[in-house]
Amino acid sequence: MSGAADEGLMQHPMVAVYPGARVPTAEVDTHALAGPDGTLQVHVTRYPVEPPGLMWQAPSSLHLHRMAIEPRPWDEIQARIPASWTEEQRRKLSLENLHQSQLAASAAVVVAHAGDTPALLALDSLRRRRAAAQAVGVITDERTVLVWLSTSDLAAASGYTVTMTADAEPSPLSLYPSALLGWALWWREQADRLTDEHVSFEELPPPPLELDVVEAWTPHRVSLTAHERTVFTPLPRPPREPDGPEYG
Repeated sequence: MSGAADEGLMQHPMVAVYPGARVPTAEVDTHALAGPDGTLQVHVTRYPVEPPGLMWQAPSSLHLHRMAIEPRPWDEIQARIPASWTEEQRRKLSLENLHQSQLAASAAVVVAHAGDTPALLALDSLRRRRAAAQAVGVITDERTVLVWLSTSDLAAASGYTVTMTADAEPSPLSLYPSALLGWALWWREQADRLTDEHVSFEELPPPPLELDVVEAWTPHRVSLTAHERTVFTPLPRPPREPDGPEYG
């Protein structure tokens, strides 16, 4: 790292993660502004989960939420570990995977790759694993992310399922669900100001047809299609045992 970069770290305890870096978990700030052609721009910036500097305090102007990339299942990782690895190396990798999974469990936005799984099935599976998330997204190809944005706290969760596609050169796809959440937060702020009362996400209208996702001052036009109002029903619970604690 250069001396200039070192100075930047000292001057700014909270340092944005540079574009292109793979960050499994980050704190994400979103700010929505009107673009020059009228398209809403959602500026998205990633920050370290644990910023350097003991005296650091998040400025009130930031709208931070945690974003996590879903870690691979341990069984899948374990199968790829070289036979030459020591037990200590395996232990450290296992602990890191567990740590990333714990961070994902507390994240407001979780993203994964669909892989060979049908996109909607992968999205539903991720939503069930990360039920606390406000938005979940599965990357289906190099330009597209299928995103579910929750508008309900109920067990039978309702929300919007939206296909977000880069029109040209894509910005980091893992930021698309955060940008959609950023739009939702911006809309609620505007509604709160107009009504002088708190407006819930249940009143959220369908997302716009396009957004500019802006990272590092570079706008990337993203089209939003297939705005489907979706209700995911909870998995059926197994029958309770007559002698179980539920009957105590």
